[in-house]
Amino acid sequence: MSTVTAVEPYGFFMTRLVRRERRSPHLVRLTFAGPDLAGLADNGYDQRIKVILPRPGGDPLSEFPTGPDWFISWRQTPIERRAVIRTYTVVTVRPEAGEVDIDFVDHGDTGPGSSFAGSGAVGTEIGIWGPNAAYDGAQGGLEFRHTTAGTSRQLVVGDLTALPAIANIAAGLPDTATGLICIEADADDVCELPTPAGVSVRWCESADEQQQIVRAWLASLPSLGHDDATTTVVTDGEEDAYWEVTSDDAPAASAPAVSAWIAGESGQVRALRRVLVDEFDVPRGAVAFMGYWREGVASAG
Repeated sequence: MSTVTAVEPYGFFMTRLVRRERRSPHLVRLTFAGPDLAGLADNGYDQRIKVILPRPGGDPLSEFPTGPDWFISWRQTPIERRAVIRTYTVVTVRPEAGEVDIDFVDHGDTGPGSSFAGSGAVGTEIGIWGPNAAYDGAQGGLEFRHTTAGTSRQLVVGDLTALPAIANIAAGLPDTATGLICIEADADDVCELPTPAGVSVRWCESADEQQQIVRAWLASLPSLGHDDATTTVVTDGEEDAYWEVTSDDAPAASAPAVSAWIAGESGQVRALRRVLVDEFDVPRGAVAFMGYWREGVASAG
């Protein structure tokens, strides 16, 4: 199988599962290792990658397509044979050790990712499609507007599936950052989340409570202003996904009053979009809306 191409922003990394650590009742940290990972970029924040899991009885990962048209080739493979692809957030890269940590949500056998989190065997070979450290430029896969993290008020909202990204975002905020982080999760999954003094953290156990907290925070702010950024809807390879972010070719704009990052279950993300855009006139170009999973669909990992 080919390894990372030095000139491409993203590349394939072959790894094996080497460790499993349960972080909470529903969150499991899996550590993968392999010499290819010396070239995996560590960009922090919400850096997303594709995790390629073997399908029981399917094609071995050594036959996974890795050329420029790999996704088309994968889609053309009969579903009973093709590997499973899911999107995750990088937690930590240790290139000198050839290791990467990825947090998986474990809700039992509700989907391939969740099942692997709970019962994937140590030694199992998996693939990662991720940012190439050798690429001279922005690799992509980041939606958090870190360039305005110290100037705009930050609103970061998500559920347990978004917690790995939220934790990385919180760790990367400058000391001057202000805003709100609000996470929906079971009480047993609550963890310490260090943030700058000007950023408050709220945990809640329901989508309705989360909406109430977001509404109250937005209502406490002065005028939210406007910007001229454009948006685009991206499915990120998942037909069920809801993904609305500022486009790469959006015109430059001054820092918005509020810069928001919303991720989690697609229905809840859409509901929060109505709160921000329709009720409070938050500019669409100032918000990244990302449906990480969809209720009732096995793509949840």
